[in-house]
Amino acid sequence: MRLPIVRTLVLLAACDGGASGPVVDTTGGTTTPPPTSGGDSVAVRVRTLASGLDTPWDLVLGPDGMLWVAERGGRVSRVDPATGARTTAGTIAVTESGESGLMGIAFHPDAATTQPFLYAMHSYAAGGGIRNRLVRLRVTNGTLGAPEPLLQDIPGGVVHDGARVVVGPDRLLYLTTGDAGDGDLAQNRASLAGKVLRLTLDGAPAPGNAFNTAVWTLGHRNPQGLAFHPRTGAAYVSEHGAADNDEINLLRAGANYGWPTVRGLCDGDAGAAETAFCQANAVAEPLTTWTPTIAPAGLAVYDAARIPQWRGSLLLASLKDATLWRLTLSTDGARITARTPLYRGQYGRLRAILAAPDGRVYVGTSNRDGRGSPAADDDRILVLEP
Repeated sequence: MRLPIVRTLVLLAACDGGASGPVVDTTGGTTTPPPTSGGDSVAVRVRTLASGLDTPWDLVLGPDGMLWVAERGGRVSRVDPATGARTTAGTIAVTESGESGLMGIAFHPDAATTQPFLYAMHSYAAGGGIRNRLVRLRVTNGTLGAPEPLLQDIPGGVVHDGARVVVGPDRLLYLTTGDAGDGDLAQNRASLAGKVLRLTLDGAPAPGNAFNTAVWTLGHRNPQGLAFHPRTGAAYVSEHGAADNDEINLLRAGANYGWPTVRGLCDGDAGAAETAFCQANAVAEPLTTWTPTIAPAGLAVYDAARIPQWRGSLLLASLKDATLWRLTLSTDGARITARTPLYRGQYGRLRAILAAPDGRVYVGTSNRDGRGSPAADDDRILVLEP
């Protein structure tokens, strides 16, 4: 049963009815019970800003001060953060089948001045199958122009497409791609699947990439969240496991994250081959894992003062678990020191998340994606604020 549209909550870990599996202590190799919220006492209000959307996949703040929403069927909407009024900026022709469709979007860093472009990752039909591509669209008076392909022929399918698009602090494009249902592609350096790609703003492979291609990291199954820390520049990615070991990873240039041989930590739980592969390939281990799986999706770093107990945390939207996770980071950002589940099951499947500069948090539900139980007003954009 869904909650009323507006609700004020004191953010206690107990509100979710228990965590989904233990917290993984990657430093000591042991497990500990999920933490309570301790001194968290600031009430946070959750309200619906906009409703009637269809599977909002990504949320970004535009140079016009509007929320730009990518809906999986191809529509790009503009939502006024003050009133919730919604207009359509344009529709991108996509192939929507299973998990494919319109996915991540990002604005050019100079979109407010000389480069009024929106980047988008979407699926299209080719050769009797599904492929993915990165396109660039000119924005004129809040309206999208024709898409200009920048990077095409990325393996796609009805599952494991990725795909988040983010402009990093180095003014380069970062793009997550899934393995398209073929785990072997994640270790194939000649393939763009199962990777994090690093590109120039024109879509070319970025100088300095480890393999002299667009590939920045490899060995990913289905990474659907990507966020940079605004102070440290650290990059974090959320990744769907198979039947176990959903992950949060700290990205390092050229690193191998192990899929499909390695699942979660290099602890041998996937067999002797996992340990051997980890040693031979210097596999980067996740900061934390979940078993049973939670289907992690959008990811954001919260670094504002508006909700002080969240500052210095990752905020993770989850689909299967229908929870907003607060993941407390160590001071250097290299470890997750606590996991706090919030709002479990209260709003259904959660996919998109945006931590705005003013400290408000926007979350997009995903109850119309074919795997949820939509209410009459789904899908929605929720606002979290004191």
